[in-house]
Amino acid sequence: MGVNSSRQLHGEANTNSSLSHSDLSTATIDEVAPTKSIPNGRVNHGDHFPVDRDLSMNSGIASNGHLSSGNVSSTDPPSSTASDTGIEKRATRKKTRIKVGEKCIFDTLSDVLIVKIFSYLTTLDICKSSQVCRMWYHLSWQPLLWRQIKLQGNFINIDRALRVLTKRLCRQTPYVCLTVERIILSGCERLTDRGLYEISRRCPELQHLELSFCYQITNDALFEVISKCPHLDYLDISGCPQITCIDLSLEASLHACPLHGKRIRIRYLDMTDCYALEDAGLQIIASNCIELVNLYLRRCVNISDVGVQYVATHCTALRELSISDCHRITDYALREVAKLNTRLRYLSVAKCEHVTDVGVRYIAKYCFKIRYLNVRGCYQITNLSMEHLARNCQRLRSLDVGKCTAISDVGLSKVAANCMSLRRLSIKSCTSITDKGISALSKCCPDLQQLNIQECNLSLEAYRAIKRECKRCIIEHTNPAFY
Repeated sequence: MGVNSSRQLHGEANTNSSLSHSDLSTATIDEVAPTKSIPNGRVNHGDHFPVDRDLSMNSGIASNGHLSSGNVSSTDPPSSTASDTGIEKRATRKKTRIKVGEKCIFDTLSDVLIVKIFSYLTTLDICKSSQVCRMWYHLSWQPLLWRQIKLQGNFINIDRALRVLTKRLCRQTPYVCLTVERIILSGCERLTDRGLYEISRRCPELQHLELSFCYQITNDALFEVISKCPHLDYLDISGCPQITCIDLSLEASLHACPLHGKRIRIRYLDMTDCYALEDAGLQIIASNCIELVNLYLRRCVNISDVGVQYVATHCTALRELSISDCHRITDYALREVAKLNTRLRYLSVAKCEHVTDVGVRYIAKYCFKIRYLNVRGCYQITNLSMEHLARNCQRLRSLDVGKCTAISDVGLSKVAANCMSLRRLSIKSCTSITDKGISALSKCCPDLQQLNIQECNLSLEAYRAIKRECKRCIIEHTNPAFY
């Protein structure tokens, strides 16, 4: 940034740069917005403007880019005494003094280029840049820069930050900010329903929302966002323990919600670690979100075959499904999933101990275009499942049969001979597999890119065979002799 602006910030804006969190709630945007007119649509880089207290991310911006709870000044150097401070400031000014008439590099750039540079900054950095000078203030709030809001960390009052940002972005279009399409708040543990209500009220064009591990949000606020944002198609609420289903708000349901037509257009839904989700909630999700393409329900321990049946019946466009670590899932659920036929490309039932060769046979027979299959930890899987996959799923590219100790060289050899498009394979802890199976794999699958042979009883010769035949393969192992 320019020297002129740095000097003026030291001289004029030192008292405004250190703000507490209370400033974010008490100050209003209209009181501090710059009012000086801009000649010819552009302002000299050195022209200073009052710092916008509501949007001042210096109210606790730590060196790592996150907001802290204390008052931090971005212009004051650390000092122990008043005299030391004066000496350091004079030394700083002396070092940064430039010749008369010399311009800052940014004064030679067009507005388009500066906005392009700003587009690579984070949300917090853009807010900090808006405090440099009047020109940067106006460029920092260009709609192009605010298609996404990304705030992370637990050092700020995220509800207040959302209210301030959305209020400022609504200045061009009263009451709503039409530019915001993506909001990422993953890991913001202080986010509450008030922040979600602000999003639902201000961001009707929202398409992408990430709220993973926001422990305090509840169904009511989430329903409001879904009802007021009809274009929402990506929703990540993994690790939100209070969420039990996805539905429209009561008001939207009563008024028939013409924006939705009583349908929710979400296509990507991640509810990993939503422990409160049960079959009843999954039924509501399946009946409302019939356009789902990607659904992830990892470690939703309360769902069973009944809930999966609802999903397979209503969500006929589903291509990716993960129900790993759901211990109540059995072969019956896989039989229902097989009704998706050739549309299914990705399936994970890892650590579902009740899944057997019967369930895998249904998947192999009817979902023969599947690309990814994970049955890790399903200890009842045997060579019979490998035979079904080898016979029907020649397009398989990724297979995880780790900890399936009943699988031997026979099953591995059949898969290797028929699934030559295989790129990733995990046989971790498959103690029945020997050098013979690895030799067949290396000859039939030269394009293998990743192989996990940890805790397998293999010799150094088997390792060398893979390295020799599969030249691009990354091998994961636990044998120190292989290094």
